[in-house]
Amino acid sequence: MEQTRTTPETFVGVGYTRDRAGLPLEAVRVPVPRPAADQVLIRVAASSLNPLEYKLADLNFMGRTPPVVLGFDLAGVVAGVGRDVDRVAVGDAVAAMADLNGDGGWAATGGGYAVARQFLTVRKPPSLGFRDAAALPMCFLSAFAGLYGSVRADDTVYIPGGGGGVGHLAVQLATRVLGARTVISSGGRPESIALARRSGAHEVFDYRRDDIAAEIAKLTGGRGADLVFDTTYSERSFAETARTVRRGGRWIVLGVGPGRTTRLAETHSPVAAILAERGAEQVIVNLLRYFSEPATLDGEARDFLQRGMDLAMEWAERGLVVPHVSRTIDSTVEAISAGLRSLKAGGRVLGKIAVIVDRDLAAGR
Repeated sequence: MEQTRTTPETFVGVGYTRDRAGLPLEAVRVPVPRPAADQVLIRVAASSLNPLEYKLADLNFMGRTPPVVLGFDLAGVVAGVGRDVDRVAVGDAVAAMADLNGDGGWAATGGGYAVARQFLTVRKPPSLGFRDAAALPMCFLSAFAGLYGSVRADDTVYIPGGGGGVGHLAVQLATRVLGARTVISSGGRPESIALARRSGAHEVFDYRRDDIAAEIAKLTGGRGADLVFDTTYSERSFAETARTVRRGGRWIVLGVGPGRTTRLAETHSPVAAILAERGAEQVIVNLLRYFSEPATLDGEARDFLQRGMDLAMEWAERGLVVPHVSRTIDSTVEAISAGLRSLKAGGRVLGKIAVIVDRDLAAGR
């Protein structure tokens, strides 16, 4: 293993110390991990918040034994590499995605450290700051897995929640990269609607007052959308967006799928019947296994995610996919807990909340 000599033995992380304790999080001193074969140790400059973090604190659905340090989106500098790592080297500035069955990199004091798999680690372009690089991994990969290879140039695509963390990146992918003919989105606040428009959506509706299925029917001559990508994780939204798909179209949902969004109990969902009546295909994009059990992935899955990380940096450098950071917070227990509460409340966060873990490193000092 190659590692810098200045790497400390421990750091004070931010996470949960009791099973299913939920928010607020706590500070806990943990060892700096050592990278195993095909792993990269990263000194974390910045991170960002994702709903999975508060869900892990609430439910501990990975079955981890606390303490568990959170913060899985990573941008920083390589501090060490394990055997067989050749994509990056010590000292490289990188963006990465850590495993959910390991610790993240949020630090309450000083710098934080985390390990990531080599195929989920990519060099950061010099023109892309650590903060924006850290806002991309989990949300970008979610949008990439849902749309890449699925959107055709003549498609009409409906992406509800175009002001959300995944949604605004998905809109940018569909319009600026994949070349969909028409991209439709929706939001419930003026700010969300405005972000969806800035991200490239051709039409954006207000789901509080518009009959979106009827509006999409008007726009498409009664056919409906060729492809719907629903990232809202809402049973109500699932039922509504399924009604916007054309006959023979595709309804792609991010997460565990209709009827299972509570994780605690399965509920009845009308989505399957709605899609069956239309002869439409249902596709569930669930990246949990990719993030939680990366050692079990086959070569094709690893190559797909590695390509996603590479393209995230390439397209961000070219200005095609630009994360919207609505709030930047310090890496403290209080600030992170408050930010996660906002995500849990739903609909209050525009784009992404970034976390500055090491202010000097993030500033290039």
